[in-house]
Amino acid sequence: MRKSVYGTVIALLLTAGLIYFAVNGGRGDPSSDTVRFQLIRVWSREEEPAVGTWLKKMAAAYEKQTGVRVYLRKASPEETQRDSGASRPDLLVLPDGEQIIALRGYALILKDETVRVKTPQPTGVLFFRPSPTPGPSPTPAPWPQGDELGAVLASEALLGRLPGTVLSTDPAAQLSQGKANAALLTAQLGFGFRAYALPEGKGFLRVGASAYSDGGEAFLRFLLSSACQLALRDAGLFSPVTGLYSPEDPIRYLIDNSRAD
Repeated sequence: MRKSVYGTVIALLLTAGLIYFAVNGGRGDPSSDTVRFQLIRVWSREEEPAVGTWLKKMAAAYEKQTGVRVYLRKASPEETQRDSGASRPDLLVLPDGEQIIALRGYALILKDETVRVKTPQPTGVLFFRPSPTPGPSPTPAPWPQGDELGAVLASEALLGRLPGTVLSTDPAAQLSQGKANAALLTAQLGFGFRAYALPEGKGFLRVGASAYSDGGEAFLRFLLSSACQLALRDAGLFSPVTGLYSPEDPIRYLIDNSRAD
């Protein structure tokens, strides 16, 4: 009788152990597994491809550093205008976000066939920074006057930044085709031109972000770290907190130094 009781007790203990193992998955440290499978959702409404490229690289670096997965996707205006907390992502990237994480920069580019076109420096095949832009010197001629400027091609976000701006879906291509004498661009290759910094910091478009969770706040702090801000240069973007470019990249250097005081 005693042996049967012992057998029953052992069987019950084994059953309890198997149940515990099934529920906990054999984990020795539940807290480490929580971090391993943590996910933060990052939505972006930015249309500039360079911003998406930078975010993808920073998300990959964050995952490698912390083990937290970052789910990044484009979002529609309708999605980002919802007020329901349940539908919000952990971090939302858009032009009017609360915290500025990057800048898109533009200069006034005036086509000038008398300017000699310079050849960009060669770059590596797999990993490279944006090539230095041909022409002009960092200290261009005085601001163009009257008919020399004419209509200025600009994207919708830059309309009104200068007098005479007109909407263009592709300012760089239309300027190259001779449909106007000037455009607001970050850089333009292939022909001679002069570049001018827009006054009062008007050549910058802000890229902002709003966090709605602790995970979103942590990733936002990461994007504002020195390493991530320096990585903006690889995407041809600008930092809200530090200068990134040298005279070797004259157009972006000109833009970088045109911030409003």
